[in-house]
Amino acid sequence: MLRRMSASVSLLLMAVLAAVPATMAQDKVTGEYELAWNGCFTAPGDEVPDWVGAIDLEGDVYDMVFFNLGDGRPPGQDLPEGSGAFIEIWAVYDGLELAYDDDCAPVTYAGDLVMWGHDAGVSDYEAQEYAMAGTIVEAFGEHADLAGQPVAMSGTFTMTEDGDPATAPGVIEIG
Repeated sequence: MLRRMSASVSLLLMAVLAAVPATMAQDKVTGEYELAWNGCFTAPGDEVPDWVGAIDLEGDVYDMVFFNLGDGRPPGQDLPEGSGAFIEIWAVYDGLELAYDDDCAPVTYAGDLVMWGHDAGVSDYEAQEYAMAGTIVEAFGEHADLAGQPVAMSGTFTMTEDGDPATAPGVIEIG
């Protein structure tokens, strides 16, 4: 009897563990975003976003902003030439209103926060590609269950003729 029960428990445990990856895969949220460089961005910080745009999360379109906080590397730890590291916070809003005065200070920053998080990543300037990974810190409303989930984003970027950032389309995977 003990052997049969042990085998039954083992089979049940194996069935549960086999189902976990399938369940987790179903819970992934994916999307695409289009970002444009914010000409008012001058230095890392959390007051003026460097990238602004829109994100489509499985058919729902929201506004998205990124705030560059720096490169996140210890002193003396350089990346290979042609690469750049960054750390940032980002936020997704429903109905974001963002406006600046003539000195690029935000005068309007309002909207319904859907979620926000942080990430760290690397840009390859020669290939004009980037990739980053992070976490959703808080999420609200219909997306509240995404809080704490890992986030991966990647894409390409374009530059202006003057060598300044221009656009950064990409993809996001949550979970």
